[in-house]
Amino acid sequence: MLQSDFGLETARTVIAAESEFWSDARLAAFGIDPDGEQALNVLVFAVRKQPADLLGHLRRIYRCYRSDLSEQLFAALLDLTIILGGRGSALRARLLAACRGKLSAAQAAALLKPGTRVANRYTLFTDGMLGSSDLVQQVRGTDTQYDYLALANDFIEYSQLSQAIEALETGLIQQPEREDLQNSLLELYRSTKNAERFRRQYRALSDAGVALVDGWRQVAVYFDGISS
Repeated sequence: MLQSDFGLETARTVIAAESEFWSDARLAAFGIDPDGEQALNVLVFAVRKQPADLLGHLRRIYRCYRSDLSEQLFAALLDLTIILGGRGSALRARLLAACRGKLSAAQAAALLKPGTRVANRYTLFTDGMLGSSDLVQQVRGTDTQYDYLALANDFIEYSQLSQAIEALETGLIQQPEREDLQNSLLELYRSTKNAERFRRQYRALSDAGVALVDGWRQVAVYFDGISS
């Protein structure tokens, strides 16, 4: 394969992995266009049904952001704030910083103002109180770059370890050289005793020629020991 072809294929892999992470698999299962209006309705329903699912909230926010839906984006951010209660201030700050360009000045001010009850026709949970407030880092104006380590830590904070693993695996596809992502992922594989997922990822990274930290061999020995 020519080097240019390899680079194109790598780019396609990165884009596909990121798209898969931020899209709900149920959309494809029901033949729903992930960029269509119906997709957002499905994501909203999922949040209403499982309000404690952090990834569900983030997927809703991401879809509203990508579709330039200011009112729906404000509602999604507000609903997440209500569900988090007084927790997750760092996550809320990162999200608001990233989404600020898509919000009106009044919306941004309402999300920042402590103790204010606000709602619009798209909010799901209107009984909460807003608190005061890095998942998304704003770069080069309108482009966004996702900090998957910060996202994984947010998932870990709420004991959503499977989503944390998924976030780190997605991050490694984009930035395989990051040792902090590798080390955090290895800790999760070991703490969850997820040998199958570890071996699959280890094999994929090795086959891709990624420079791996020593921890991969150590965790491989650990899993070999508990399986024998």
